[in-house]
Amino acid sequence: MLHSLTLFLIHFADGLGYLGVYLYMLLVGTFIPVPSEILLIPAGYLASLGEKSFTLLLVSGALGSLSGALVNYTLSRYLVHRFVGRKPIVRKVGLFFRRHGKISVFLAPLTPGLGQYISIPAGLSHMRLRDFIPLTFAANLIWVGFMLLIGYIFGEGQAAHKSAAWFSLILLGFVILSVSVYVWRELRKARTNAI
Repeated sequence: MLHSLTLFLIHFADGLGYLGVYLYMLLVGTFIPVPSEILLIPAGYLASLGEKSFTLLLVSGALGSLSGALVNYTLSRYLVHRFVGRKPIVRKVGLFFRRHGKISVFLAPLTPGLGQYISIPAGLSHMRLRDFIPLTFAANLIWVGFMLLIGYIFGEGQAAHKSAAWFSLILLGFVILSVSVYVWRELRKARTNAI
């Protein structure tokens, strides 16, 4: 049973291609509850066998997630905002996002089940797209890379395991660097505002 389910998921991932990965991840990025693991882990396995490009899977998956997040952002910014107006809850969301919006948008996609919904309060609070897009893309790049890496580790051969180890170190370094840069910028901004 488990073996046949695994084979089905691998064939599903193989049949979609890179455009299919983008479209599937676009759905994952919206408010529709579609699990990314179903596609990304088998796709990572296929990459370890050399049947798919890890880089193209990574980019198409992260771009798809970003596109889905932009759908949520746009709907909540224009439609929900128009109907809800300036109710107290919207003001509270706006206040929270002015203080913690950037870190929330970056960390939420790294949290299973929360990532696709953070774009709704971001849109409601009119978070700047110049902040929202790079933070959301970077976070989704990490998440998609991590899911692909899980499948890649199950691939065959010593080369796959060495590549996975190097990629996980690079991914960890990227997360640490991103968080460090963010904290440094926020501390610098707070110091400038205090003067």
